[in-house]
Amino acid sequence: MSHEEHKAKAPKKFKFAVITVSDTASLGKREDLSGYYIIEELKKEGNENVYYAVVPDEKLKIIKAVIEALEKADVVITTGGTGITRRDVTIEALGPLFDKELVGFGEIFRLKSYEEVETAAVLSRATAGIIRDKESKVVFCLPGSLNAVKTALEIIKKEAYHILKHARE
Repeated sequence: MSHEEHKAKAPKKFKFAVITVSDTASLGKREDLSGYYIIEELKKEGNENVYYAVVPDEKLKIIKAVIEALEKADVVITTGGTGITRRDVTIEALGPLFDKELVGFGEIFRLKSYEEVETAAVLSRATAGIIRDKESKVVFCLPGSLNAVKTALEIIKKEAYHILKHARE
């Protein structure tokens, strides 16, 4: 079956959660533009936002928020904490939870980022993965910058439905 045929059989809508990982936003010192952008863009596609949280760059708080989100959502999108500073711990927090890592998401994200920021794209550790419990769920880990989120959403809006279909087979 071609990828077009697979996509045609994929779900048309999903429930999603957005978790912003940011010390400054969690303290109310910065508005969460990236999180709000994700919510608005995915709602335009007919998807339902069922969870939203802003947490500091702390492993246990990130994990707790994702576990809460997975109770309600098919797709969880985190924004922030994917860089290389000491406080960037989203990947370390969530990577061990993945049953399957979708390395292609990060690769394509960095390729598209390279077109915008050239070799600075190597600083991003954006990734995605499948977490299996009663049902398989998809988690995307995005950088915190609004431009990076816009780039990542181009990929997510095209492939999240297709990923969900295969993850649940």
